[in-house]
Amino acid sequence: METFGDILELLKPLEASFLGPFIISLVCNSIPFVSLPYLLVIIGLAFKYVTLQDRILLILSSALGATLGKVLIYFIGKGFSKLLSQRSRKNLELFNKIAKKSLALAIFVFAALPLPDDVLYLPLGLTGFSLIIYFLSVFLGKLFLKSVAVFYGSLLTSLSEELGYQVIPVFVVISIVFSYYIISIDWSKIVEVHMEGGLKASVRCLMLELGLANKKIAKNLKNLFT
Repeated sequence: METFGDILELLKPLEASFLGPFIISLVCNSIPFVSLPYLLVIIGLAFKYVTLQDRILLILSSALGATLGKVLIYFIGKGFSKLLSQRSRKNLELFNKIAKKSLALAIFVFAALPLPDDVLYLPLGLTGFSLIIYFLSVFLGKLFLKSVAVFYGSLLTSLSEELGYQVIPVFVVISIVFSYYIISIDWSKIVEVHMEGGLKASVRCLMLELGLANKKIAKNLKNLFT
């Protein structure tokens, strides 16, 4: 974490030109299976950038940086494909053709949520999945994620100015609850259901997962107060 703090210090002079959020998003998304809390930086920068134009540029620069980081992950997977046998490569290419449409949605979902997406993205490089579809799906997902982060930071800024900074603990609790839901839901199961049964089946699966998460929360609260 000290290294992450050092990166932030180095990028401070670049914040005004939006290179800071671009580079930190690029770096934090190009390290396989390593999760760095860079979204907190994007939320924090929403305090600084107060105009609509600046916030749009913040969203675009960080989304593009994150997407290019995931493109690097794709090429890491593609590099490993050379180590596969011809038979294994043909099987992966067949899977790629069968699941092409479903995978585009899965890529978007994993990019739009703070999930361990490298589990999905590395194999896509192995299969030779379309780089254009991959790039667009990741970019749209990251665009959504960064928009939510900046909106969250902007809302927190506005409420802090109107109601005072005592509102911050409320947002911390909301963030914890939201994070709990994200972690509790079996997203890989939802993607698998979508690939087999389509959108309606995946929505039903999501509702079931949310129900299970609610039961876990209720059980934990009951244990806490008894």
